[in-house]
Amino acid sequence: MRCTLFFTFTFFCCFAFSEQELRPTKAGMFDVGGFSLYLECYENDNPVLILEQGFGRAGSDGAWISNIKKLKEHYSVCLYDRAGLGKSEKGYVPFTVNDNAERLHTLLSKANVSPPFYFAGGSYASYIITAYNNLYPNEVLGAVFIAPPTLGYFYTMGTRWPENFKSENKELIRYRDFERSVLDPMYKGVPENVDHMKSYQQLLNAKSFGEKPIIVVRSKPSEEPYDPAFVPEVIAEKMDHLEQKSEHYFSSLSANVDIVYSTSEKHHLHLADSDLVIANIKALKLKR
Repeated sequence: MRCTLFFTFTFFCCFAFSEQELRPTKAGMFDVGGFSLYLECYENDNPVLILEQGFGRAGSDGAWISNIKKLKEHYSVCLYDRAGLGKSEKGYVPFTVNDNAERLHTLLSKANVSPPFYFAGGSYASYIITAYNNLYPNEVLGAVFIAPPTLGYFYTMGTRWPENFKSENKELIRYRDFERSVLDPMYKGVPENVDHMKSYQQLLNAKSFGEKPIIVVRSKPSEEPYDPAFVPEVIAEKMDHLEQKSEHYFSSLSANVDIVYSTSEKHHLHLADSDLVIANIKALKLKR
């Protein structure tokens, strides 16, 4: 069962002290319009790489440090905390994926991090990178999407349940309520107050990446069904259908797309299969 794959808020805190020895050349809070976001950079003369995070994840949590050590000879690396995460202030809620992209644009400008940029990021990060490319196409050189959801993941979670759905199965009702929580951006159980429905429409209308290089690093396909067995087939098939279209969706992002599969079924591949992730991020600038 692979349910709630992209809606799980797992934080990784068990990093050895030695991993923290890498010091940023720039770190601090920067105003993005009435509130401040935290940014840190490991700068040099190489092209700039922006590391974006998955849903509910903070760039300052340390998960990327060992990877940055391997990337800094190839890129000038920056990462940050989105609003309400890590060291960043909460800011105005709710917000959309476009709001996130605009905030990042302002943050980079205020911190004097000049475009153009390469991007890489896990899971939900692909949505923000896509929105950034749509709003600021001249600032994006290419991107690596790490275990990304296909377009419409959150939208399908929230809308595949009929309004009048009823069941005597309490576990099923809890599952339905959890999934439909994405319809409420102010739901108390989420770390980011994203309006997923508006964000879906924004992404649906987003421009492609043209001929920019896109590398999609996917987890090994699982033989387990997405939903638990108690979910009715008529509902489960909607998420299955979305997954079946994912390869086509990722291939359509750009005229220059590579899709790579990990041998790991885990979701956080920058931790579970870091060698593969690092190799593809290094290869990104060679594809231009």
